[in-house]
Amino acid sequence: MVVDYLNNLWKKRGSPNTFKPPQKPFTVHNVDPDYIREGCSIPITLTFQDLTGKSVLLLPLGAADDMAHSQNEKINKVNYLQGVKTLLAYLLELGKE
Repeated sequence: MVVDYLNNLWKKRGSPNTFKPPQKPFTVHNVDPDYIREGCSIPITLTFQDLTGKSVLLLPLGAADDMAHSQNEKINKVNYLQGVKTLLAYLLELGKE
């Protein structure tokens, strides 16, 4: 139901976006993906999208308590290592399409 809703919404807006349910990149953590969005933004991503003409994906790898963008920003070792695995799995799957 959510997939159909999003695809129809993007179609109405004339967006090139489509939503395909998750595949193997998320098996690194052995849990289903959580589609809850955090309220942050990274302004440079809009510049990347404008320059390349492609959609941009932000793949979060940290934890909620990482104090992103603060002077004491950190990332837990386990999040870093699992994040590397997730990114590699994502790139491998992307290369298959």
